[in-house]
Amino acid sequence: MKAVDLFAGWGGFTLGAELAGARVVYAANHWPVAVDVHGANHPRAEHVCQDLRQADWTRLPAFDLLLASPACQGHSEAAQPSRKRFGVQRKHDADRATAWAVVDCAEVTRPRAIVVENVPRFAAWTLFPVWRLALEKLGYQVQELRAVASVHGGVPQRRERLFVVASRSGKAIELQASPEPAFGPCIELGANGWRDIGAASPDARARFAKARARHGCRFLSQHVTGHPGVPLHEPIRTITCASDHWVLVDGDRYRPLTSRELARGMGFPDSYTWPASLPSRLVTRGLGNAVPPGLARAVVSAVLEAA
Repeated sequence: MKAVDLFAGWGGFTLGAELAGARVVYAANHWPVAVDVHGANHPRAEHVCQDLRQADWTRLPAFDLLLASPACQGHSEAAQPSRKRFGVQRKHDADRATAWAVVDCAEVTRPRAIVVENVPRFAAWTLFPVWRLALEKLGYQVQELRAVASVHGGVPQRRERLFVVASRSGKAIELQASPEPAFGPCIELGANGWRDIGAASPDARARFAKARARHGCRFLSQHVTGHPGVPLHEPIRTITCASDHWVLVDGDRYRPLTSRELARGMGFPDSYTWPASLPSRLVTRGLGNAVPPGLARAVVSAVLEAA
C-alpha cells in the first residue's frame, strides 16, 4: 500500500509505516532541517518543504494511506487560548489550525485510510468534534485510540499519544499489549560530557539525592523540581524537544543524554542518521517531535490488516 506522510518531521511515522509493509511515496514538512534528515534516510520518497496549509493536493502522487502528525504545540498543557492585544492570535492558534490540512488533503485525494497522530489533548480541542465530523462527512468511519503508550512496538519510553484512524472499511482496530522495554540498553557509559555533581545547583543536588535513595547510584533525572528519578530497568518518560531535559546520573557525576541515546529512546535504529555538524539542540527538537517508529509500526500494521 502506498502512503503519504504529512508533517513528516524526523521520519518516525514513515519508518514505522514502512516496517509495517507500506511504501511512503511522498513526505512533506515545513522545517528544512527535518526535510533534509527525512530525505537522507528515506531517499525513495518525494520530499517537499512547505507550509502544508498552502499545499496543492492535486499534485500528490497516487496513494492509499494518509499519515499525518499536525502540530501538537497548540494542544499541549502550556498552550492557552488567550489572545494578544488588538485581537492578534498567538502562534498556538495557528498550530491548531494545521489539523485542517488533513481534511483538505482527504477531500481532494480520498485515500482508503487516514492515521493522524497527536497528543491526547488534541481530542479536547474545542473544534475537534467538528474536525472529526468533517472526516465523517467525507465518508470515513472514525476511531479514536486514546492514550496509546509508546512501549507498543518495543519503544523504551512511556509516552502517550492519540491516534485517530479514519477508514472506509469501518473495521475497528485493536493494539496488543506489549511488555515495557528498559531504557538501560540505550545508554553509552563511555560518552563524553560528564559533570561533577558537586558543581550542580542546590536544587539539582537535592533532586539527585532523592532519586539516589530510591534507585541506587545510576538513574535518569529530569530538570524538574523534586523529580523522583527513573531507574534504568524501566522505560524513560516522555522525551521532549527541550535540550538537556534528561540527564544520566552515575555515582558522583552526571551528564545530558546524547542525541543517539535519545534516538534509541524514541525507537530509532542506530542506522538512522543526521548530519554530524547539526547542533544537538536541533537534533533533540527533531526527535522530541517525532512519532516513535515502533509505535507507528504497531498502529499502521493494525490499520493495514483492517483496510
